Amino acid sequence: MNANILDDKKTVTWFSLILLLITFIFYFNVIYNHFSMDDYHVNINNPIIAKGISGIPEIWTSQYAEESGMAYGYRPLVRTSFALEYQFTSKMDINPYISHFINLLLYAISILVLYRLLRRIFNNYNIWFPFLITLLFMAHPSHTEAVASLKNRDIILNFLFSTLAILQFIRWVDFKKNFHLILGFLYFTLALLSKETAIAQLAVFPLVLYFFTDIKPKKLIGLITISLILIVCLIFLRSLILPENSRILKFWENSLVLNDFSTRISTGMYIIGHYLKLLLIPFPLLFYYGYNTIPVVSFSNPWVLFSTVLVITMLTYAIYNLKRKDLISFVILLFFMNISMYTNIVALVPGIVADRFIYFATLPFSIFIVWLLFKIFNVNLKSNVKINIRMVGIILLIVIILLPYGYYVRVRNSQWRTQMSLYSSDINRLSNSVKANALYGHELMKKVNREIAKPVNPYKFILGTIAKAEKHYNRVLELDSSHYTTWNNLGIIYSRIHGNQSILRVNSHVKYERFDKVDEEKKNADKYFDEAIEYFHNALKYNPDYGSAYFNIGYAYELQGKYDSSVIYYRKAVGVDGGEIVSMSRLANSYFRTGQVKEAILLNEEIIAKFPDSDKPFINLGNYAMKNEDTLSAIKFYKNAVKLGTRPEVGRLLSNFYKSIGDTQSSDYYLRKSYEAEKQNRDK
Repeated sequence: MNANILDDKKTVTWFSLILLLITFIFYFNVIYNHFSMDDYHVNINNPIIAKGISGIPEIWTSQYAEESGMAYGYRPLVRTSFALEYQFTSKMDINPYISHFINLLLYAISILVLYRLLRRIFNNYNIWFPFLITLLFMAHPSHTEAVASLKNRDIILNFLFSTLAILQFIRWVDFKKNFHLILGFLYFTLALLSKETAIAQLAVFPLVLYFFTDIKPKKLIGLITISLILIVCLIFLRSLILPENSRILKFWENSLVLNDFSTRISTGMYIIGHYLKLLLIPFPLLFYYGYNTIPVVSFSNPWVLFSTVLVITMLTYAIYNLKRKDLISFVILLFFMNISMYTNIVALVPGIVADRFIYFATLPFSIFIVWLLFKIFNVNLKSNVKINIRMVGIILLIVIILLPYGYYVRVRNSQWRTQMSLYSSDINRLSNSVKANALYGHELMKKVNREIAKPVNPYKFILGTIAKAEKHYNRVLELDSSHYTTWNNLGIIYSRIHGNQSILRVNSHVKYERFDKVDEEKKNADKYFDEAIEYFHNALKYNPDYGSAYFNIGYAYELQGKYDSSVIYYRKAVGVDGGEIVSMSRLANSYFRTGQVKEAILLNEEIIAKFPDSDKPFINLGNYAMKNEDTLSAIKFYKNAVKLGTRPEVGRLLSNFYKSIGDTQSSDYYLRKSYEAEKQNRDK
């Protein structure tokens, strides 16, 4: 065998090992991350994924996401990977670490596959050329969103299978064996089953074959025809087993929903400029954009004009040099094919822009940068020179680029560690984002609620966190006063926290006979609840069918002891939300407190019929019986509750009852049941 070939193989092996090593150096700290952002929706909080292997048939016959009455997307392959992970790791404390390691492993594999593809399409180029392109692509910080967010595994799988498909199509042309054509379409199908946007690769496949093989026009047309037939078949099969997509983008997700197509084009040009800037200077990276981070602009905007001129110039150059298969022509066309799905011109996208949307586009960018460095240092792209002073200069410049890239990648990985760390690191740069402020406010309130649930009242110590949450909720309303969920969240703060704390203080003053403070605290409580109810009514102004707001008004009245009013609003909540168990249970208890005992009992019986696995109605009926001094009936209901529920206090109550009548065996049994319930709650 030729010594040069052996030498090249050794170099390729070393380059592959270096790529793996640097990938793991850059991304290894992502393994220690927990679930963040939308990760919960594809893991522990997803009822289908939580079925593990038994949920896989349902995964392949259901849509990717279902929320707020909308169902959309079809990505069964990535969801299957999560179901398998859940099956074998859900009970482990290291569950999120395993999932993140799998993401990293898939990313590393995709990097090696990309290197293999680039070595083939640049087989007549300098051996450093494909390696440096792959290295730059791997290190680009915008990829952190795909690697660090489990939900975005679909992007990695899409890229991996699309790259494998291109490799097989090239081999089909090189070796003239239909086996490679079939394998290529199999990989393309897997890419489509990972993420629907793989459809953009239909334009990329013929582009790569035209530039880097000697494929005949007839074969090229045949490939495109088969690809289109495959797409039609997949769409048809999907329509047989799935309902239609029903996703409707909200204004705060993408403000272009209210604009005409001309404005979409001009704003799309602005967005292309944004993506080009992010490719060149990938900072800052942000977890979400949406309204009002990217302006809706016309062609009179200077940035739009500049971007439009740049786009026309690039496309003119690409088309003009298409026939002679100019490399930069390929780079330009590859960029636009991969970015077209995310400009909002072809179709509107959630968030209007996102860091992950440039994932595929970083490949043409990386090719261009390495090409430019070869030109600047006057190194022949097709020379066999492995190392000289000029190549050293190129390598040093790449290293200079990689150092800040690597630092920012590791920082960004750490910022993705938890939802709180992610939101708090980005929020100062997202003051104009409706969703970002809403998410951060919600995360702060989750922290508050965890503190409130502790045995010792921490109210005074969490006022700062509450104030910060209010600040971000109010910022949401400054940007979009119709954001009804934020009105609702503010109402919850003023009723369940401020108002409820005032009531606790009233009770404390009465208990310790500080009667001089009672009236003042009652006024404070009234003020908080009045403000809360006003917030809830504002939510209903923008969404009259918002069951949560009706429920919260009812609950605010219940906390004040105004049960007649709570009945009115709980009834409305039940009417709107179709009878959720919490609304029905609260309504039943309010019936009881207003003397409507028969209605309370009948409603609990309805709950039992509708939610046979719930302990709530039995606890309610047991409480009613106890208040009516019917202990035997109460005990019967509580026993049923213990069989169904995870309320340890019910087990303790029964244990104490049986202890009081000398039945130690039953007492011990229900005490064990209370311990089991506590453990079950902790493990959730």
